[in-house]
Amino acid sequence: MDSDCLSLLPAVCLVLADPKQSPPDDTSLEKLLDWFKEMHSQSNEQVLLQHQPCFKEFISSVCTSKTTDPAILSFTLKLTGLLACTKQGFHLLEVGGLLVCVFEREAWFVCDLWEDASVRSGWLQGLLNMLKHRQALDFICGNGLLKVILQLQNDGSLFVACLANQLLVHILNFLTSSNMTNGSDAVESRESSLSPDWVSVSSEIMNGVVEALSSDDHPRVLQGLRLLSSVPSQCGEPIRSTLWKDVLVPLEVLINRGSESLTQPLMTVLQAAVRTPLLGQSEYKVEELLEAMLGSGNKNESFQCAALTIKLEKCPEGLKRKAIDIVLLPLQCVSAQSQDTEKMNLALKEQLSQKASCISHLMQSLSSLEELAYTKYQFEGISIHSVTSSVVLLLRICSGHYPSSLIQNNASTHLIGCCKVQRCGLDTLGALSVYEENMNIRKDIFGVLLDYLKSPDSHATVLKKTYQATVSWIAVCSPFPDLLQFISHDLFPVLKKRMCDLRWEVRDSTLEFITQLTVALNGNSGFIEALHTSGMVSILLSSLADSEGYVRASAVAVVGEAVDSFLHHTVLVSKSNLLEEALKQMMTILSQDTEGFPRRAVVKAFTSWLKGSHLVTAVHPFLSSVLSLGCNDFDWEVKMHTLELAEVLMEKTLTCCPYAVQNFGSSEKELMQALSKLKEFGLFDLLFNSLFDCDRPVCAKGRWEF
Repeated sequence: MDSDCLSLLPAVCLVLADPKQSPPDDTSLEKLLDWFKEMHSQSNEQVLLQHQPCFKEFISSVCTSKTTDPAILSFTLKLTGLLACTKQGFHLLEVGGLLVCVFEREAWFVCDLWEDASVRSGWLQGLLNMLKHRQALDFICGNGLLKVILQLQNDGSLFVACLANQLLVHILNFLTSSNMTNGSDAVESRESSLSPDWVSVSSEIMNGVVEALSSDDHPRVLQGLRLLSSVPSQCGEPIRSTLWKDVLVPLEVLINRGSESLTQPLMTVLQAAVRTPLLGQSEYKVEELLEAMLGSGNKNESFQCAALTIKLEKCPEGLKRKAIDIVLLPLQCVSAQSQDTEKMNLALKEQLSQKASCISHLMQSLSSLEELAYTKYQFEGISIHSVTSSVVLLLRICSGHYPSSLIQNNASTHLIGCCKVQRCGLDTLGALSVYEENMNIRKDIFGVLLDYLKSPDSHATVLKKTYQATVSWIAVCSPFPDLLQFISHDLFPVLKKRMCDLRWEVRDSTLEFITQLTVALNGNSGFIEALHTSGMVSILLSSLADSEGYVRASAVAVVGEAVDSFLHHTVLVSKSNLLEEALKQMMTILSQDTEGFPRRAVVKAFTSWLKGSHLVTAVHPFLSSVLSLGCNDFDWEVKMHTLELAEVLMEKTLTCCPYAVQNFGSSEKELMQALSKLKEFGLFDLLFNSLFDCDRPVCAKGRWEF
């Protein structure tokens, strides 16, 4: 096929070079370029070079035409760079001055082609494609192209500006590569490992970065920071340390200026430096710059910086503790009693009195605290008990229940009914369950969670977060004897009401919660008995006929888990007809439900049951019908789940046949019996039908199982 395509190259080049022809769309040109790249790499560069005359004519025709379409010119620039990425290809294109003709932009000004952003980006991408050997760097520097690249850093097109940055970093990285330097990579190296010929090149780029950071033009500063953030990770020594020393002064100026819009890019730069040996050397002041970013803790950017500092992988511990102190201030201030708020920073109190900044600061506090909790960070000098109590109190404030001592706190009025803070606070509260110190306030925690579940004002998304936090706390509190009383006396009555909620999202998340609860307390006989005696089972079964398909699917999942749990409890099994009723309704769903989600859930439930050991006998009479219905379902995912069920069935059946043992005759007989049983289930019909299914994933799965 490739040979046939190559034979068409001359004709394709003629069409592309003809200005009278409508140019192909950008996607087609990119696909053609991708094919050239693939051919170039697979053929060790020889195939495309064989067609060099064809390409040379095409490139020359496009670059000398005054009516060339910008898209075709951009494609040509990228193609030229690709062809010149090897020394042989570079030499062939350099002969006759074709490379200079292509990348000399002065000729394009006559036709205003340079004004098109696609041409500028194609020019940069062409140079990037070409920069794989020293001759390419010689070409860029010898023809004054470096100045053009530096100018394009400030291009009006963000894509072009970013591409220029990428090319400059690539040049710096190329200067420190093994074929350009002596391989030095020590931060403390005082002597340049660059040859004298390339010192001016690196200096020109570094001076450009310093000028950009010292500029009053905000977009130019941003581009300088973007380039600087790439150097520590992508460039070796001496470029990395030399550039960092050069930019220290303008960096300090930018940090002390305290511009909120520069906080994120400045932190990205420092984050890149932290991951390198620069952090361990006092002369590079990385830690000092981070401390300066944190500031006094009373500015918007200080809180943002503190939140970003906490996320640093190799952050010095002292700096991290300072960042934690800052990021927790809004949470402590909002939840503090009246006598404590007087000690708080006045500037912070002013920010918290404004709704937008109050919500923003609290979200940063909560999300940072959640991230620390997931890493089980050991707080020093901070009581995790106190922090968790502050989160609980904040959630009470958001629901409109807070002590009279907080009435004078202006921030409280902004938070009542604020779903953003509620969701974030509930996520954080769930994450804090990892700390054992919080176990002695579990009643307060379950109390606020129960209030949210009971509240008629709770948004559906807030309820979902409440369920998630509740599962986290129930999982860690399972050893405590008072947990079952909370579940049976407090939680189940609320869940029954939520199952009748008019919002299907609430009914769905409630069923998901019961599923997670059943899994978390699997094997807890007290919970299983409470689930049975509370009347929850009948509600779960009735949910199988819910009007919403998503809810029916969730109901199938929870009933499946409930059935599996019940079979571990012998006394309940004898008293309950849950299994029979569940099987009856699930088969009805699989055969009659008009939506795919519930049918998929039914097949997955049967697969889960079959994987266990308690339900194998009970589900066997239904397997033939399940396989038949699943095989003929019009939903391809139902068919995929049916094939997964067939795979489990084969494993269960064939593992009983020790056909690899010495007594081959006996084993062969058992194998034939097992295969006969699989045939009775209709498994082979399912597999054969899947091979000719109209859905490709089903065919592939069927072939794999064969």
